[in-house]
Amino acid sequence: MILHICQYLRNTDILYSLFNLNTRFNVLISGFCYNLDLNNTTHKQFNCVLSNILSQIGSNIQSFVLNGNWTSFLSYKKDPIHLHSNLSLMFPNLQVLTLEYFTGEHLCTFLEKMQSPLKLVKLNIKYLMDNSQSELLERVLSINNCRLRSITFDQNSIFLPLEIIDKTSLYPNIEELTVNLIDCEMLGNLFTLLVHIRRLHINLGVAPSVSTASLKNVPALIHLTDFQLYSIQMSWTFENIQDIMCKMPSLQRLALYLSTEDRRLVNKQDLATILPSSQIQMDFFIVYHFSEPSIEVDTSLDTWPRGQISMTRLSDGSNQYALIHTVPFNGKSLVIPSILGKSMLPAWKYMQKVRNLRIRGELSSIDMLMIMQHLHGIETFRVDLKMDLETPIETQSVVLHLPQLKKLKVAGSCELFRILEAAPNLNDLSITFDCYNRIINDESLCKLLEKRIVRLEIFRLEHNQKIQLDLIIKKFTNLRHMVLCISDSSADIDSLFLQGLEMWREEELIYLCLKGPLSQNRRSTVHQWFNDHSYLQIEAIIRDENLHIYIVGGRRPSCCLALNYVVCGLTVGSAVYKQYASWSDVDTKQAFGTTCNSQFKGGFHDWEWKWSGKFSCPSLSPTVMGESTQYASRTGAIEHAVQDYVTKMTSAGLLKPEQLNT
Repeated sequence: MILHICQYLRNTDILYSLFNLNTRFNVLISGFCYNLDLNNTTHKQFNCVLSNILSQIGSNIQSFVLNGNWTSFLSYKKDPIHLHSNLSLMFPNLQVLTLEYFTGEHLCTFLEKMQSPLKLVKLNIKYLMDNSQSELLERVLSINNCRLRSITFDQNSIFLPLEIIDKTSLYPNIEELTVNLIDCEMLGNLFTLLVHIRRLHINLGVAPSVSTASLKNVPALIHLTDFQLYSIQMSWTFENIQDIMCKMPSLQRLALYLSTEDRRLVNKQDLATILPSSQIQMDFFIVYHFSEPSIEVDTSLDTWPRGQISMTRLSDGSNQYALIHTVPFNGKSLVIPSILGKSMLPAWKYMQKVRNLRIRGELSSIDMLMIMQHLHGIETFRVDLKMDLETPIETQSVVLHLPQLKKLKVAGSCELFRILEAAPNLNDLSITFDCYNRIINDESLCKLLEKRIVRLEIFRLEHNQKIQLDLIIKKFTNLRHMVLCISDSSADIDSLFLQGLEMWREEELIYLCLKGPLSQNRRSTVHQWFNDHSYLQIEAIIRDENLHIYIVGGRRPSCCLALNYVVCGLTVGSAVYKQYASWSDVDTKQAFGTTCNSQFKGGFHDWEWKWSGKFSCPSLSPTVMGESTQYASRTGAIEHAVQDYVTKMTSAGLLKPEQLNT
């Protein structure tokens, strides 16, 4: 029964709830300790796993997921954990490492200092952000003393440059690589470095034109058996593909996502002349722009066996084109313009294996539903929706079933009820402010999302738009991670920041990131604020004119921040009292970064036994004394004496904010 329940829980939930209950439980759940993902955990779980459990299970962990936003938080702990330098000690048997939400600069620094486990052979990089340094890709290829065999950059990561600095450097260790390159001019450098590559998937950025001249003097990739090229926004010729194919004599599986005006690329007989004889399986998704009569297009398609490909004729004004793809379509990821997405509605029935879909440009709500009805296995979906919400949607017959959808990003106003209702496992939602406003004021939508959403991003916030963070926390009870993106420098970042401070809770802390452009004056103000409040566990980064604020922890209550001395005294005083299991009648305790004295005694008052107490820290003030008198319980006298001391010291300005955390 326990093992059955564990199948529905995150591994951190399992470890936090069941680990170390007894030896039998530890054996039962050992199988769930191989993969550790610290994303989407509560602050309490995060601290517990890192501080109490990780040292006991580290040798069992074979796969580890690390969020780049959390690495700075770890350095703020009382006993800092520097994952980059301790990785090999913490996880000696680690084989797969996944790094998420790093910036290019941050990733370079992390990899430079990382002491990799000897068994680490696979690296996954997801959601790599901002600009990249020119040497980043080579640095990734060379980590772990060139022992890595597989590296993957997901399609949500930035496009990378590749410049070979040392012409003698080769990476024969790399057998599998999925990467986003800025343009096709870098193909020659990439092929040169990967002499033993077996599986290579490349996603190319947009360049003025396609050129494969860099491949001219490059040796053949004789070990390559699986190749995928994704470049749907560039127009390729038959000769371009021929230049690539001639470098792959052992190729067995080929996938092409292209745009072309070259009829030979959609003619099976012509393609066969440039494909290696070893080629067994081919998948393609080609947008073919044509100017010849339709009958010539049909003639090219007749070269394929019936049922092996599908064609959808499309029209955009004077431009005529066709979407031609293999059947079944085996691609797992797809990034296409909206005009193509809505024009190929009949073809979506062949796309059931797509797991990650991004549609660029505006799409109507109706078209979105018509597409989604076919994608039962989709896991991530990103789309821009037109503002046509007032138009009745005649899609009652559409049945949605999205059990695998976990991440949804929607730009524009949106009608999401049908999608959310069909996606019971959705936990990551990114929406515009208009969409957020629609959801937060709709009880039925809030009810759907109440216990699902773990990560919430609200973007395109403008100066006159207000966010109530406390209302979000109340509505979404499982929220762990929130990102607010401000569109312009006039937006009320200060208000959002102060609200974030008010949200600090020791037990169930929420990770909050605020992003937004800053004027020069506000940049100076922010720098000064953080200099004045350096004691707070907050990291602020100003990069590319955006302010990234990571509110990652803090024990000082918001009442102290607001100078509410009485409430501050009650809150902090209780925390100090509860920190120790026992108090002697005459005692010394460590508090506020120093040694403090306490004294308590009982006696009769009006024929009843009462307790009184005193508490002081002479090094902070030789005169201020916290007192309590005539309390029925000894514990009450102790606690109230400490509370009285904090109230007096904070109101007199003698107890500094940073001392309240110690």
